[in-house]
Amino acid sequence: MLYTWKDLLLLSPLNRFKTFFTNLQFSRPFWFLITGSFINRAGNFVMPFFALYLTSFRHLPISEAALVVSLMGLGSLAAGACGGMLADMLGRRVTILISLLAAAVMMLALSFAGNVWLIVVLAIIYMLFNDLARPATSAAIADMTPRDKLAQAYSLRYWANNIGSAVGPIIAGLLAPVSYLLLFLGDALTTFCFGVLIWFGVPETRLPRTVKSEESAERPGLLRVALADPWLWSYALLALLFDIVYFQHVTAMPLDMQAHGLSPLIYGSVMAINAVQVVLISLPLTAFFNRRSPNTSLAIAALFLGAGMSVFSWWHSYPGYLVGVMIWTVGEILNYPISTAIIVDISPKHLRGTYQGVFQTIRALSTVIAPALGGFALQYLGATFFWQCCLVTGLLIALGYFILGNARRVRQARLAPHVAEPLPAASPVGSEISVSE
Repeated sequence: MLYTWKDLLLLSPLNRFKTFFTNLQFSRPFWFLITGSFINRAGNFVMPFFALYLTSFRHLPISEAALVVSLMGLGSLAAGACGGMLADMLGRRVTILISLLAAAVMMLALSFAGNVWLIVVLAIIYMLFNDLARPATSAAIADMTPRDKLAQAYSLRYWANNIGSAVGPIIAGLLAPVSYLLLFLGDALTTFCFGVLIWFGVPETRLPRTVKSEESAERPGLLRVALADPWLWSYALLALLFDIVYFQHVTAMPLDMQAHGLSPLIYGSVMAINAVQVVLISLPLTAFFNRRSPNTSLAIAALFLGAGMSVFSWWHSYPGYLVGVMIWTVGEILNYPISTAIIVDISPKHLRGTYQGVFQTIRALSTVIAPALGGFALQYLGATFFWQCCLVTGLLIALGYFILGNARRVRQARLAPHVAEPLPAASPVGSEISVSE
């Protein structure tokens, strides 16, 4: 068939459009997992309003409310490694169900707690169980997704979670004036609904251990094996540095905007652009970079992050902060799904949960380091110098990813001659498990 030049111009975008949606074809259990994750995130009613709830409803002083919110992070730190090891020992499905059902119960218990120390204990336990499912969910997605589509799969989860995060506070803002109890009930109910979807729609995806000696030798030392892996430490520390810079949008950026006469409303509108940008471009952007080297993509993400933050050092008006946010949002979109996928790539199949848990725990340290570091730097070093330091850090992170990429290519080249035989044609890389439709 002959095409005119007009046909050719129309054919290329059409093919790209069809290819994009063809690449979104995943298994039914995967979509159950993504749908449940969206429902759970959209039902995250309590945490965005928790500090307000403690001060206005429980009448705690601001200092005590801030202490409670800070201590909740201890639960998140413990959840990463614990959830990862449980996912590898008990299974992904069991770990996710334990996490969701226990989190729903803790949320209901938290709604009736009045004593400040009881609130602290229940809040820490809630965060422990709430985040327990994260490494298990990442491992389950890796189990049921071909290797070449992993980044896109994680991008879909990231995209769905961001839409849910945009919807949840709006609903919570409507419910809070009526009754804070409705927030706790709605939060617990949506968490329970996620558990129901997992129960009926997601089978166990953990690979069975076929070699008895392998199981007995490796099962007791899951965490030891992960902590001894220099590749995991290298990627986790780079991700920690990335998050320390990234989370400056929560502390340093609003303080800097306030210092330049911009109101909290302006900050909110700028961050709303961030959410809209994530929803609109995250899927096609990740699909585009999915055809490129993961290390190169992560390096580009770090460059966008540093460049976006550096804009604040010389452009202090509303358009300046808007442009800066739009630049570093590209880095945010690329980093999270691709970095999760690369941890799957370096982890042994039977330790995927543990590796994800350790990676999650190390990254979570940024929530402790970033606020204090940003506040100290702004006060004693000055905003201009601080934002330029963010640019330099982004450059160093990018350099680190390039070095890791080259080191892995050299290592694979050295190991290639020692490979005994290729994989069977019927078992493509990344399809280690078959989940029925």
